[in-house]
Amino acid sequence: MYPLVKVIDKRGVKIYENTRVVEIKEENNNYILTTCQGKKIQAEKVIIASHYPFFNKHGMYFSRIYAFRTYIIGIKAQEKYPGGMYINAEDPSRSLRCVNTSEGELILVVGDNHKTGQGEDMNKHYNALIDFAMRIYTIEDIPYRWSTQDCMTLDGLPYIGYYTSNTPNLYIATGFQKWGMTNSTVASILLRDLILKGHSPWEEVYSPSRKTITASTKKFITVNADVAKHLIKGKIESPDENLDILNGEAQVIDIDGNRVGAYRDDSGKLYFVNITCTHMGCELNWNNA
Repeated sequence: MYPLVKVIDKRGVKIYENTRVVEIKEENNNYILTTCQGKKIQAEKVIIASHYPFFNKHGMYFSRIYAFRTYIIGIKAQEKYPGGMYINAEDPSRSLRCVNTSEGELILVVGDNHKTGQGEDMNKHYNALIDFAMRIYTIEDIPYRWSTQDCMTLDGLPYIGYYTSNTPNLYIATGFQKWGMTNSTVASILLRDLILKGHSPWEEVYSPSRKTITASTKKFITVNADVAKHLIKGKIESPDENLDILNGEAQVIDIDGNRVGAYRDDSGKLYFVNITCTHMGCELNWNNA
């Protein structure tokens, strides 16, 4: 990453960190971007490449993308990793890769997935990865575990191109279907051609406005009916009023008729958070992992 940043910097391109854009408005054939600090940025062309689109004014991307959760464990093993990256073709999915750290070799075991918010027992997915790893390696330690969320599209192809058919200077790249390392390269080539040449030979294939998406109408209805079900369920569910929370655990509680997320850290300090999602107003829940 750093060598790429150096090349970009030499060409006069500026990179600003901690500058989250929260709003985009079109004004006099330009775009005015507002940051979370209230600063204004003017741009002739804008690419939204924020994994999940933060701007949903016209594209209705919230109804055309759904998130899938995948699990990862980082293990230390007696055996040395042979190099390379591997993924199986069967279900359940399993993937292996390795990273060298200051504390030695760390083998990453990836797999198990489900639609975000619909996993019943998060820990069973980690245990499944541990069982798989134990059949291959003599595990000495499992210092890390985490999960990730990927944006999935209705027809299995990423949305790369003009944000809508009516926004010639606003572009988007999302819905990489868990193949970010390859689809991000596709996005960079395609968007470069659209910006510099005005067209790309792959434009219609990946276009967010492609006509072939209509073939996925059934999936569109299923996905959004599912969202509505969880939205309503979260609003009418009765939270647990018992505040018996152990260190490192959390639960949803009721405070004066309001649903509140309560979490106690490892030192025993208690935190309260708003669990209403800013996206569509769904009520969030803690999972058991």
